[in-house]
Amino acid sequence: MKLETVYLLAGPEAGKRQAFIAEVKAAILAVDKAPAEEHRLYAQDTTVGDLLSLLRNGSLFSSRRIVEFRGVESVKAKDDIRALADYAAQPAKDAVLILVTESFYAEKGLEDAVGKDRKRTFYELFDNEKPRWVERRLREQGVSIDEDAVETLLELIENDTEDLEAACSRLSLLFPEGSRLHAQDVEAALSRNRQEDAFSLFARMVEDEPPWALETLDTVLAERQGGAVQIVSALTWSFRRLLKLHALLQGGEAFDTACLKQGIRAKSLQALHRRAVERYPRPDCERIIRLASEFDERSRVSGSALERAVLQLFVYGCMVKKGQLSLR
Repeated sequence: MKLETVYLLAGPEAGKRQAFIAEVKAAILAVDKAPAEEHRLYAQDTTVGDLLSLLRNGSLFSSRRIVEFRGVESVKAKDDIRALADYAAQPAKDAVLILVTESFYAEKGLEDAVGKDRKRTFYELFDNEKPRWVERRLREQGVSIDEDAVETLLELIENDTEDLEAACSRLSLLFPEGSRLHAQDVEAALSRNRQEDAFSLFARMVEDEPPWALETLDTVLAERQGGAVQIVSALTWSFRRLLKLHALLQGGEAFDTACLKQGIRAKSLQALHRRAVERYPRPDCERIIRLASEFDERSRVSGSALERAVLQLFVYGCMVKKGQLSLR
């Protein structure tokens, strides 16, 4: 591949993005005959000035540095955009800057400075592509999987190909080559080892008391499995699905049928939603969804410094107040 000194990587598909970054690292290794010094910074924690200082100061230990700057969509100040644009026009020759955003676009001034040739956009797989992806990846690792097991895996792993790749690798390690996996195999293996994220936070909010949910929230934030906006969005999605489940049940559907209509096929997830229906009646879900809209707006303007406090208040508003909480 042609090695550039600046890239803008956009889009939510983390698996494809990480594969591209791995190609960049391999290209550096091929050219320099040595690996690059690696840095990963986050826009909410690092100023643009500190980022540029790192890029412009040479390394004592390697011939080249590769710096990921994540969350670049949050860089809004005109001076910061101008500084990044100026750097993109005249980058350090011994560094590779990778600007990362899960959105599809950064600020226009930065987009223009990087240029179309140095931007890559990574789109999520369509839902109808994921089953074939899983089957193919497991087959490459010597394991086959039946249709129900694929559905169970996709229920448990609700994110992008990076998470699906990790799940497939885990299954190939747990089961010997030549195995054919069934739904109960996948559920037993992945439910036990699932990484904490906004969806497991929802499970805590259904099954446990507030202190345990807040502990899970801290883990999600510590592992950077999403910021305030992403976590509120994921919880909103979960409560909207629960509200639709309530509507089907009140319309006379049997519980199992209602779950299938909402795409809830794994037995563990059906059990979770049976408890959720009991813990959060329909009026509670409606209030929580309205409250989530307020918190979504608040989390977009409050900044990273208040992220944890805003999310803790949201969890409290859902679990204890059942949506009856005023931000005023």
